[in-house]
Amino acid sequence: MFTQTALTLPTVSRAFRPWGTPGRLHVWAAVCAASFLSYIAGRLSGGAAEILFSIGGVGACGWAWLLTRALFDPARHDAWWPRIVAVVIAATGALSIVAPGEGGLSRFADSAYALSGSAALLLTFIEPLHGRWGRMAPREKQFRIGFLAVYALLVAISVLGLQTANADAGEGYRGDLVKSACAAIGLVAGSAAVWFRLRHPLGRTDASPPARRAPTPEGVRLAERIVALLRDEAIDARPDLKIGDVAARLGQPEYKVSQCISAALGFANFNRLINHHRIERAKRLLAGEGRDRPILEVAFECGFGSVGPFNRAFKDEVGMTPRAFRAASRRLTDSSHAAQDDR
Repeated sequence: MFTQTALTLPTVSRAFRPWGTPGRLHVWAAVCAASFLSYIAGRLSGGAAEILFSIGGVGACGWAWLLTRALFDPARHDAWWPRIVAVVIAATGALSIVAPGEGGLSRFADSAYALSGSAALLLTFIEPLHGRWGRMAPREKQFRIGFLAVYALLVAISVLGLQTANADAGEGYRGDLVKSACAAIGLVAGSAAVWFRLRHPLGRTDASPPARRAPTPEGVRLAERIVALLRDEAIDARPDLKIGDVAARLGQPEYKVSQCISAALGFANFNRLINHHRIERAKRLLAGEGRDRPILEVAFECGFGSVGPFNRAFKDEVGMTPRAFRAASRRLTDSSHAAQDDR
């Protein structure tokens, strides 16, 4: 019997494999589901239970926004400000429920909740529009369009239900039923969206970038002239250097220089090329004759206008800061000298 059970474990594992290790999407899916369920329970219950459930569900629009960001933003971690906005929505919504009905605190909570909640609703609609639609796979486009359609429909029905309830107090219970039904449909639709995203991560749905065109003989010759200009005359040491300056120096149109940089030299753009040569010079200085000079002085000599952009470009290119690179070079040099002395 134990053997039969053990043999079935891989099957169970495969059934739950799409969920993988809990991450950003899993967390907001769970929080959003709990909030939507609390919202529904609050609308359909009464007394103290209604208050408790309503407090749990009042932040649903904020948590739904964070879930939507996780669905359409490939970053592994949330930015700090959306989480703060979601917490403000939940806190002001809860305060509007428990605060006295006619006091200034209640009016403040109602206004803050209405403002932040409306912003979250609008931002939720905007999130699926992000990304390069021209390079998306057809399945991803269909998913985003379907998400927008369902979301717009639910918001429209909820708003109409709210207006009906405000117009006739006797219809309030029917309005609660409509909004509860919308929340239930939103819960199901959100679960389906999460399931789709777990099976089709953003990194897999975008179309592959077009292959880089092979450089022409003319482009190869132009690339050699660009490299010679950078190597022999060090024009990249000018902080204000622009692609137009290089094009004018070579007697070529800017678009040809730009095409040559990407096709023949393999850099994404002119700034990437210039920063690469500047960082190579900085590495030589930090590991050699400039090893005792201030970092700012090295940055200026290599064509950077300040130390901040220099540090960011250096770390992006090398994987460590200029200071850490210099320290590593010193240790390597000291180890080499010690090994020679031992001989």
